[in-house]
Amino acid sequence: MSTKLDADDMTAEQVAAYLRANHDFFQEHEELLDGLFIPHRHTGEAVSLLEHLVQRQRDRQAQLSRQMEDMLRAARESERVVVSLHHLALELMTCDSLDDVVATCRDLMCSEFDADSVVLRLIGRGQSGDSSLHFIDPEDRALKQMAGLFQKRQPVCGRLRPKQQIFLFGEENTTIKSAVLIPLFEARKIGVLALGSEHEDRFHPAMGTLFISQLGDLVSRALSLHLEAWVDPSLESSHS
Repeated sequence: MSTKLDADDMTAEQVAAYLRANHDFFQEHEELLDGLFIPHRHTGEAVSLLEHLVQRQRDRQAQLSRQMEDMLRAARESERVVVSLHHLALELMTCDSLDDVVATCRDLMCSEFDADSVVLRLIGRGQSGDSSLHFIDPEDRALKQMAGLFQKRQPVCGRLRPKQQIFLFGEENTTIKSAVLIPLFEARKIGVLALGSEHEDRFHPAMGTLFISQLGDLVSRALSLHLEAWVDPSLESSHS
C-alpha cells in the first residue's frame, strides 16, 4: 500500500483519510470486518458492518424511489395542465362575445385549474353582465398597483398586498389566501386575470409559471377578438 499508518496519536480524520486512499485495506485485513459493529440508527443496537451497508443501500433505494415518484407526479401534473390548456383553447375558439370568453375562463379555471375565484380587470370603458368582468378606466389611479406586473410581463404567484387583494377580489378578498396575477397583452395592455384560492399553498412564489404564461396568452388572444366593440379605440393609442 502507498501510505503507512502512524499508530500513535492518530485522529479519526486521519484514519478516514487513510482508508479513503487505501480501498484495499480491508481486503488485506478481512479479519477486522468480523469485529466491526455500528449502532443501528433507529434502535441503537450494534449491527455488523454488512448489515449497516445493506441498510444504507436500502435507504438509497428508498430515496431514489421517492425521487422517481416525485418526477412521475410532476409529469402527470404537467400532462393534466397541458390537457386543460388544450380544452380551454378549444372552448375559447367557440366564444362569440366578450361575456362568453369571460364565462368560459371562469368556469374552466375553477373546474380544471383549482381556482376558487376568477376575476378579469380590463383596461377600458364598458359594461358587462358578467360579475367576473370589470372594466378599469385607463385614468384610474388603482392601475398603479399593477404597474410592476405590466412592466415585467410575468405572472406573480403567492400572497397579494392588501390593496391589490381588495382591488381585484372585492368582497371576496377575505377568503382568498393565495393568488396568481397574469398580465394580459396583445397589441397593447389589455388588463389582468386574477385566480384566487382559499388555500395558502395553492399558488406560491416557488411554482413554475410557464403554463400560467401560456394561459395568459390564450386568454389575451381570445379577449382581443371581442374588445373592439367595448373599448374606445382612442384609448388603445394613448395607453399602449
